[in-house]
Amino acid sequence: VEQAYILEFGNQYFRVYKDGGIVVSGGSPVEFATPYTTAQLDQIKFAQTADVMYIAHPSHAPRKITRTAHTAWTVTEVDLQRGAMLDQNLTTTTLTANGRTGSVTITASASTFVSTDVGRLVKLHKGFAKITNFSSATSVTATVQELEDGRSELMPSYAATLSFHEGDPDSTGLEHNDRIEDSAGNFITQGFENGMKITISGTSSNNGSGKLIVDVTDTVITLAPGIDLANEGANSCTITGELIADSNFSLGAFSETTGFPAAVAFYEQRLVFAGTANQPQTIFFSQSGDFENFERGTNDDDGLVYTIGSNEVNVIRYLASGRQLIVGTSGGEFIVRASGFDEPLKPNNTQIKQQTTYGSADIQPMQVGNATLFLQRAKRKLRELIFSNESDSYVAPDMTILAEHITEGGITAFAYQQEPDSVAWTVRSDGVLSCMTYRREEQVVAWHRHIIGGAFGSGNAVVESVAVIPGDLDEDEVYLIVKRTIGGATKRYVERMSGFDFGSDITDAYFVDSGLTYSGSAATTISGLDHLEGQTVSVLADGSVHPNVTVSSGAVTLQRSVTKAHIGLPFTSKVETLRVDGGSSLGSSQGKVKRISEVTVRLFRSVGLKVGTSTSELDVVPFRDSGDAMDTATPLFTGDKTVEFRGGYDDDATIVIQQDQPLPMTILAIFPTVSVFDK
Repeated sequence: VEQAYILEFGNQYFRVYKDGGIVVSGGSPVEFATPYTTAQLDQIKFAQTADVMYIAHPSHAPRKITRTAHTAWTVTEVDLQRGAMLDQNLTTTTLTANGRTGSVTITASASTFVSTDVGRLVKLHKGFAKITNFSSATSVTATVQELEDGRSELMPSYAATLSFHEGDPDSTGLEHNDRIEDSAGNFITQGFENGMKITISGTSSNNGSGKLIVDVTDTVITLAPGIDLANEGANSCTITGELIADSNFSLGAFSETTGFPAAVAFYEQRLVFAGTANQPQTIFFSQSGDFENFERGTNDDDGLVYTIGSNEVNVIRYLASGRQLIVGTSGGEFIVRASGFDEPLKPNNTQIKQQTTYGSADIQPMQVGNATLFLQRAKRKLRELIFSNESDSYVAPDMTILAEHITEGGITAFAYQQEPDSVAWTVRSDGVLSCMTYRREEQVVAWHRHIIGGAFGSGNAVVESVAVIPGDLDEDEVYLIVKRTIGGATKRYVERMSGFDFGSDITDAYFVDSGLTYSGSAATTISGLDHLEGQTVSVLADGSVHPNVTVSSGAVTLQRSVTKAHIGLPFTSKVETLRVDGGSSLGSSQGKVKRISEVTVRLFRSVGLKVGTSTSELDVVPFRDSGDAMDTATPLFTGDKTVEFRGGYDDDATIVIQQDQPLPMTILAIFPTVSVFDK
């Protein structure tokens, strides 16, 4: 909350923003290389823990961004040394490694490998190896990976002082189990296990290979019947697991061959990936508290893998951590949880239950309180996924049902601003900013559009992305990427919404787009506006509206000197009411001829507005009295303004209120005086 950054991703780079400015080092913006091209940016998903952000993209191996200082950031590929893995091989194909550690050659008994397997993990015997070179469909070179205890080996090798015991004298002719004893008790920690064949070396009489283990404890290895050992105590020797042709292997789940995870989240101290090309319905959980270790097992903290079972392919679009782990798929919304109430997630108690069947778009959802806002598959409906006590499951009502037109064309991005008002900012496919004021506890769901100042081509400026971080002044900061045509060329700017609560000083009122503020000694020429070259801009000069001017050579010349000026692209704010229904002696006034004769507008800290029947029929509401000094800015007004309304007799009786100056206008209420003529 106190150290919040915005990351701007572009074509194979990202830059860093903080406190409304770009982070620089040595006078230049800090910039870091990434593998993501412009066309791939929309599919990035991320999950953050403190100063580390994990990134998932279906075309690239998972990355993590680490911040170690204000200007020190690194991008590295996540080194998944022990998973995630596919299920164990069930065919007769075997793999054989020619070495136990370091760089080894792995040979398959049948075609197994492809050229895109470079970088893929192989689980063989007791260890893991990462493929570094493809030779053929049956041969690859791989580097043995480090195990959890720090050893890097495919099979264990243990040099120690051991004792050998014959289970029963050969003279009896009975089957017996010979055993090896370690007084230090390291057999299990060294990695020996049932079913493993070992080679013994360094003894006087028990050397040899092919000895099969049938039972292991910390201190005793028991061998299969028929393997004879001579009694030999306290002998310094070595036992090594044999690199046999083994069919019990598995290949990595993440690779260019199988695809990479498209979704990522944190849940109950586990890093969670999901949705590869080959396993679009599968979720991979890391070990608890060990985010980059996906090795599976039966212990409570081991990694686990879960595949959604359904009668259709539900491609996983996103993961969202809340009360439970929410899994949004193309065909429905699922919840991952433990089978027992308030139990942590474990390999033996995981459940996935479908909650709704709307289907989700491939856009990361928003967490708002105890609800999750997500886009339905067609990107037109924003839904609220929330737990319902009545149905004992999650429900997802449509948040756009009262304003379906406002998301026409589909939503491409959204973000949530908690302070000062609860607002979900959404970006439409046509670049319009359509937003929802969302206060569920008061049953308030209200949509509104924002037309950003400037133009692109023959239309309005285009918003391409939106993001929100906590701010320093009790307001979350809203950042946008806006595309405009400037000087005949396409320009993209990172811009920040100004603070909503600017205070009570009219000189601080900032109501321009893509603007900058000058504050200093009195001046008539203001420079530093190169980003608006050739544009006609609005100016609020010392709290008063200055006539619009045009930027030339990155500067504007004003008609009077100013000490504080906000200069930027103009925009118009407009409110049009629904048809007034004031009632009548015969019931509703809807469908009846009516006339509005007077309108009272209740305002808060406002200056300047126009009221009328349409945008072409507006009357200016005066704010300056004859007793006010003419050489000072009009003070902010809070209260009621009543104006005569020159509308005629019609069935609609709507009211239009407009602000086309760079001044604040906050409307608290509108009170019309209406005459209804009953038929």
